[in-house]
Amino acid sequence: MSRDQRSTLLLTLVLLAAAFGLKWWYMEATVAELGFMLKPVAYVVQAISGETYVFAPGRGYLFHGLGIAIDRSCSGINFLVITVATLSLLILKQGDGGCMRPVLALLCAAGAYVLAIAVNSGRILSMVWVRSAGFELSGRAHEAFGALIFLTGLSLAAISLHLLLTKRPSALPT
Repeated sequence: MSRDQRSTLLLTLVLLAAAFGLKWWYMEATVAELGFMLKPVAYVVQAISGETYVFAPGRGYLFHGLGIAIDRSCSGINFLVITVATLSLLILKQGDGGCMRPVLALLCAAGAYVLAIAVNSGRILSMVWVRSAGFELSGRAHEAFGALIFLTGLSLAAISLHLLLTKRPSALPT
């Protein structure tokens, strides 16, 4: 096994361990501890909807005008973990790139965080719109609709990254 393959394997194992660690931590995390995910989402929802929120310790970010609470179940941690893993592994599987692959894979964590905030905010705003249109979703339908939005966001990000990684410059016509 080459040095590059060993470093790729090591980084893959570190990423998987971090994913499991984050999931383990999330099982007991409080709303306050999840603030790094919840507060930016609440801010985006406020900026787009024009409705203000109030932070209620132990409950989350309450939007009285929208009739919603952004709580720990709305954190998007699962999406963040899956997105970091997906995008990082797409980079790590590339045959070229050498020593830059681990650096790019780590940069994916920052990109995945931004994507998680954006997609999660869009998911919540979509749910608000569905409710304002007169549709009341059951618990399962609410989860399924949210999963569809997350899956769409992840798919678009993965396809875009794949195209960026595999796009070769075309020859100019002579």
